[in-house]
Parts: sequence; structure tokens; C-alpha cells
Amino acid sequence: MITSVQIVEIPVLRYIPEIVAWLVGIILAVLMVRRGRGKPEKLFLAGCSLMFVARLATPLLYELVQSLIWEQDMSNLSKAQTMGWATLPLSILSLAGLVCLVWAFWVRFWRRRVSA
Repeated sequence: MITSVQIVEIPVLRYIPEIVAWLVGIILAVLMVRRGRGKPEKLFLAGCSLMFVARLATPLLYELVQSLIWEQDMSNLSKAQTMGWATLPLSILSLAGLVCLVWAFWVRFWRRRVSA
């Protein structure tokens, strides 16, 4: 009897370092906000949270869309369009998180330079 061994790829494993990094950012931002800091720290918390959610949802959404695509008999163009529309919300979340992070650093460090 011959048995075949299949390697199961877990897509979340590829994203674990980035997910952990954003989680550390969230923890640091919560500590800064609890110390009574202002707007930049809250923006930093919002940006880290948005990036964390986007990275956490990426493999889940990707697998969901893949299973839906394979259930239906679609052309390659339709598959590409479906993947593009499915990743649009994650792209918007990531962009919003990036804007929050850039704005937080801008407010925190640029205003200090201008006032000095």
C-alpha cells in the first residue's frame, strides 16, 4: 500500500511575523495612550489596529475567495476581477492605517521641530 504525503500550506504562517509586529505596536500604543498622551498616540493606535486587522483578514479572505472561485467555472479574466474586487476592502484598510501612522508621526515629530 502506497500512501502519499501532502504538505498542507497554512497561509497564516506567512503573515505571522507581520501580525506579531502590529500586535506589539498596538500594545505600545495602548501603553502610551494610558499614560495620558495626546492625539499622535491615538492615531498611532488607530493605524496599528487597522494594519493588524487588514493583515489578519488577508489570508482568511484570500482562502474564501479562492474556494468561491473554484466552485464556479470562471474564465481567467473573471477570476482576476473577482480577486481584485475582493482585495479592495483590505487595500482600503491598509491605506487608512498607513495614513494614520504617517499622520501620527507627522504630528508628533514635525510640530516639535517647527515650534523649536
